[in-house]
Amino acid sequence: MEDRPLSGHDLLWNWARWCWTGETPGNMQRYVPQEDDHRPIMVDHALAVQALYERLPRHQAMVIQAEYTRKNSWFGQLSADGRRTMARRWIQEVTGAVLRQEDYTRLLEVFQMKVEKEIWR
Repeated sequence: MEDRPLSGHDLLWNWARWCWTGETPGNMQRYVPQEDDHRPIMVDHALAVQALYERLPRHQAMVIQAEYTRKNSWFGQLSADGRRTMARRWIQEVTGAVLRQEDYTRLLEVFQMKVEKEIWR
C-alpha cells in the first residue's frame, strides 16, 4: 500500500485505466488512457473498485461511466457541464431515470466516498 491513501477519485481513475486495458469488443474505436496517465495500474485496487461498481444500480453505474470510463472517449469534447447534461439525457433515454444535476453530483460523490472508504479500510 501507499504511504498516503489515494482519494476515491484517484482510485476510480486507476479503475478506468484498468477497464481500457482489455480487448476492445466489435468495431469499437480503441481509447488508450495511458496516453493521458503513465502511472502503473494498480490491479488489486481496480478489481476492488470493479466489485463495488458491479453492485450499483444501472443509472448510478452510468454516472460513473460518464465521469470515468467514457469521460474522454464519449464526452471528451464537452465541458464538465456539457458532459453532465448529455450524460443525464443518455441515462434517461436508456433507463428512464430522471436525474437533476444535484442528483447526478450526489450519486457521483457518494460512490467516490464509498470507493475511498472501502479500499482504504
